[in-house]
Amino acid sequence: MRNRLKSNPLLKASVVAAGLSMTLPVHADDFWGDWFNDVSMSFGGFVRAESAVKMTAAENMFNQGGNVFNDRTVERRAYVPPALLPIASDLLPNLPLDLGNVLSGLLGMGAGGPAAGEWGGIVLPGFGDTVKRGDQIATTDNDFNYLVLRTEAELGLNFGYHWRFIARARALFDPTVYDEFDARDLNGVHGGIGADRMTNDPRLYRERPNYFDYVVAGGRNGNPLEWTGRNYQVYFPALMLEFNSGDFNVRVGNQQIAWGQSIFFRVFDIPNGLDLRRHSILDRGMEEFSDKRVPMLSVRATYQMTDNILLDGFVGKFQPTVLGNPNTPYNIIPTQFSIQDMYREGGYDNDPVYGLRVKGDWGQWGFQAAASRRYGTEGVFRWTKSGVNKQLTGGLGSLVNVLYAAKLPAGANGDCSSAAGPALCRRFADSGEALANSPFEASPGGVYSAEEWFTYAAAARLDAVTGLNAGIAEFDGSLDIYATPAATVAEAAAQLDTFFIAANNSLRGHIAREYFQENVFALGASYVVESDNDFLNQLIFNLEAQYTPERTYTAIDLNQNFIKQDEYTISLVIDKWHRFFNQFPGTYIVFQALTKNRSDLVGRHLSGYGGKPLDQLDKNATTAVTGKNSNATYVVFGFTQPFPNKIWEIEFATLFDPEGGIFAQPGVRWNPGKGITVEGFYNYVNGNLWGNPNDNLLSTLDFADEFTLRLTYQF
Repeated sequence: MRNRLKSNPLLKASVVAAGLSMTLPVHADDFWGDWFNDVSMSFGGFVRAESAVKMTAAENMFNQGGNVFNDRTVERRAYVPPALLPIASDLLPNLPLDLGNVLSGLLGMGAGGPAAGEWGGIVLPGFGDTVKRGDQIATTDNDFNYLVLRTEAELGLNFGYHWRFIARARALFDPTVYDEFDARDLNGVHGGIGADRMTNDPRLYRERPNYFDYVVAGGRNGNPLEWTGRNYQVYFPALMLEFNSGDFNVRVGNQQIAWGQSIFFRVFDIPNGLDLRRHSILDRGMEEFSDKRVPMLSVRATYQMTDNILLDGFVGKFQPTVLGNPNTPYNIIPTQFSIQDMYREGGYDNDPVYGLRVKGDWGQWGFQAAASRRYGTEGVFRWTKSGVNKQLTGGLGSLVNVLYAAKLPAGANGDCSSAAGPALCRRFADSGEALANSPFEASPGGVYSAEEWFTYAAAARLDAVTGLNAGIAEFDGSLDIYATPAATVAEAAAQLDTFFIAANNSLRGHIAREYFQENVFALGASYVVESDNDFLNQLIFNLEAQYTPERTYTAIDLNQNFIKQDEYTISLVIDKWHRFFNQFPGTYIVFQALTKNRSDLVGRHLSGYGGKPLDQLDKNATTAVTGKNSNATYVVFGFTQPFPNKIWEIEFATLFDPEGGIFAQPGVRWNPGKGITVEGFYNYVNGNLWGNPNDNLLSTLDFADEFTLRLTYQF
């Protein structure tokens, strides 16, 4: 009973039962006779219609059509950039006889206001305005979050006793009957979203949403043995040749490697990333990750050393976690930002990953240990140059362009370190070239106000103040166009609104996704209770721990140095089958708890937690987040109960965050026979039970209350 995959049929959902089996006799009187002797074939599969109906009017806030500022009118005010006034930023503090203080007062920068060189000291009259994002971006109104027709087929060919070929193909089609954001509607607004295959791939940012392409920088597909388009996906979860001889087994090809059996948690489940393009993590919880693991080209070998000890190792081609695309139903990255996935440009697609696991059983005790050299599958994010050359526009933007053009060109080496400094020296031809060398792009569909910036930074678990500063200080283009790091929340807000106005409403941000190698170590111990008490008997305790030294995380300001810290993860799993009623089959019950000291379940660093909207922050604070001083902790409970004859089954799974979030999933299955299965489950997500919603994991999916119906025909 130590392997729940063997004892729980629900955990075998990804394994297709053979629908056709036959033996093909082949005479051994030719060259291939020995190879094809006793060949047998199995074939089976299913067709399934899947739909998730929205149960509330909430749209995904991370998409253009669900942005919470689409229906809000926000007041903005413009200020004189301190870098535009060399007398204020460079000369005033150095003037003798307190003349600096006198001139500061005359400029409106004296007592009671910001000191010389600070943002917010001098208002630019006539340039303030109000903005409503919805005047450019239409709010969507959807009835469905998910609607897919899926088919899957598996072919198995056995060649004698030792060789087997396995091919499992999966195809999905989405009719896209959604109320979609269409970026082409913005083409008449300042040229639309900038076109560049490296920075704003047309398939992701300049057209309708793309549901299945995994596009990496350079416009290429990130996954081998996968064929995708806007509304379809065809790939091989398994395409491999297997050799088995006694205690030794080898599988070579495209495959998923499942080392863990926890629900929601992944402590030992090290080898594969997850594919979150389809239904994110909102499929049946009791299926674990059987449908989500990204297959990779790999070699896996297992060896049963003794009756009690199993060795299991792999080496394969690194494949990262695939995130939902912009403006698709379960996207969790704000679409005001363009992502450049450097999977191929950075050469990560050519690097191997490998690992070894040892598993042993001694009586009631079980032990396992694993070590892996891999890349972090979630990746890390940082600011990067936009590469989009579009000048500022509008009244204030035109004024900045004139002032910028009046600056003296830098020397041949681009040096602006003279006494005049960047206030009187420019490195680039115009503001468009400067922005191309910054992380920002003057285009619609970006961030429109400081209030929006602070709200979405908090939702993404980033620091709105230091994040702005990193986007300025690390890029010559930002500094060259009069941006300067802000010391406080108030300064950051003043600078943001000024540049949003100068961009004629909106600036888009550009972020690169990279991957870093890490060594992952895991230890586990299990114990099977033997007791005269019927409920305690055969209760399985499983304790697992993972340790990763110097793991790399996204910095909460998106700077290029990242965060590197040791991380541990500890989980406890208690499960068993128990028969409560003689008339009913046994009930499968599972309880889990997990704690992590550095990041949450999706890899976001805990120091970015605790952000708030702008109107709830201390304007003199130097940071917009409080961070999480304790571990991230999660609790899971689940059960499945078959009815007599197993025609009906009910199940329940829940993930609870003690900081104020819950995901609960009750469900029912009906098996009327003849290969037909009907499944329905309700996803209830609430990230606002108590406290600050940006202190818990589940507020990110707060929009996803839905009822999912799956109709399956198995052949």
